[in-house]
Amino acid sequence: MNTRENILITALQYDSYGEKYLTDFDRMFIHKEISSIWNETHYVVPEDVEGKIQIKLRIINQLQWESPY
Repeated sequence: MNTRENILITALQYDSYGEKYLTDFDRMFIHKEISSIWNETHYVVPEDVEGKIQIKLRIINQLQWESPY
């Protein structure tokens, strides 16, 4: 299931175990959006971070990369 939460978690996992492409601030924004999903509040990552996520998700899908955890 490709929920927004799963997409964000995959992006963080790829950054941790694959290619480092996010800055500390990018990761902070992603964690903030995940937290907002869990707490049922509204927050969306900035457009530049979303762009990075979408680019890497294409690569993740092409490589069929999966997190080791």
